[in-house]
Amino acid sequence: MAHSPEPDDDALTLETARREIGSYAVPVDRTDRIPLSVAVGRVLATDATAAEAVPEAGIDHESTVFERGHQVRPVDVGLLKAAGVNELLVYQRPQVGIVPTGDELVQRDAGRDERVETAGFTLSQYADRWGGKVTYRDPVADDRPALRMAVQRDLTRDVLVVTGTTPGDTLREVVADLGTVLTDELRLDPGHQTGLAIVEDRPVLLLPEEPVPAHVAAVQLLRPLLKSFAAAPLTAHPERRATLAEDVPVRGDAQSFVPVTVEDGTATPLAGTDLGTVTRADGWLTVPAGAEPPAAGETCRVENWDYLP
Repeated sequence: MAHSPEPDDDALTLETARREIGSYAVPVDRTDRIPLSVAVGRVLATDATAAEAVPEAGIDHESTVFERGHQVRPVDVGLLKAAGVNELLVYQRPQVGIVPTGDELVQRDAGRDERVETAGFTLSQYADRWGGKVTYRDPVADDRPALRMAVQRDLTRDVLVVTGTTPGDTLREVVADLGTVLTDELRLDPGHQTGLAIVEDRPVLLLPEEPVPAHVAAVQLLRPLLKSFAAAPLTAHPERRATLAEDVPVRGDAQSFVPVTVEDGTATPLAGTDLGTVTRADGWLTVPAGAEPPAAGETCRVENWDYLP
């Protein structure tokens, strides 16, 4: 597995980073009235009351079927339909602005010295699955006025994510001018160049472009942030046990996340930080900072980060 360079001494731990930006995640109080057919995954803004009795479920007329704050599951909609509930008042999904940056990035048909943008696009799909209402922007060139305009444009969102940024670049200078950069680095491997900022009371996540570090940072920071904004439960990733095929060297000063393939109960670590590594991964191994590096033959827990929700 390729390792990130060691972070600066003032780099935040993952726990501290979550706490810092989480303090700005005030649950969304905007509401929508929606049909029952699209209610799965949404959080109730008021009690759902039965219009009809459902004796076999112990539901009386005008009794509460589900209380305010309940996140609707697929199994719930059948009971709600039987109870004569056709629409629900739910909290709006938290709004997420995703802005990819880079001079060479294009959306399609890349020419010489150009690359198709994938980091922000992939992240937008995950953010939608995690409950966010996503605005995915076209790539923005490394130009100070353009970057400033791009950041300011999406400050109407609950959270802003910028990809393709590293410590000391123009984008981070722009963000520092507009607000407060909490940190330029995290004790996270991979993903140590992830930055956090607050602009006009909005959390801003500053992610590297490389797919593996960006994916790790998004799962560990954006996912819990969106759940906090939505007042929705942060469910644990499902996991399975597997035997390590080889030693996993990790840095002791950072929390490490290792992509692995799993076949016939054997987990094999993947090297690299590219898109292919993320795509091939069957799951992820977590190694806390300061823990002994996992060794070949040990039984490990492999988390499935692609499980819904």
